[in-house]
Amino acid sequence: MGWSCNMAAGYALDRVKDACVRSTGCSNVWEERGQRYFFEVSRTEHYDGAITGSVWRSVSETTCRRAGTFRIEGDGTVSRGPAFLRRAGGAS
Repeated sequence: MGWSCNMAAGYALDRVKDACVRSTGCSNVWEERGQRYFFEVSRTEHYDGAITGSVWRSVSETTCRRAGTFRIEGDGTVSRGPAFLRRAGGAS
């Protein structure tokens, strides 16, 4: 059985990934104010079709620290997470 989410949430995640690629060339990494961040999507399926995951900040080439979490609601709204993800996930 695979992992699933609501279509609107999936489109918002696609917009976030596109913004990351424009920022760094990687689909889950971005740079902001001299800091490098990345996100990991949880494998948890939510009854409402939401997508959740963790946000990490690179401290050095080999070390990172957890910087928080994010949530993309089933309707595609990024309700929790860094400003970069909220801006990027907004409707085009």
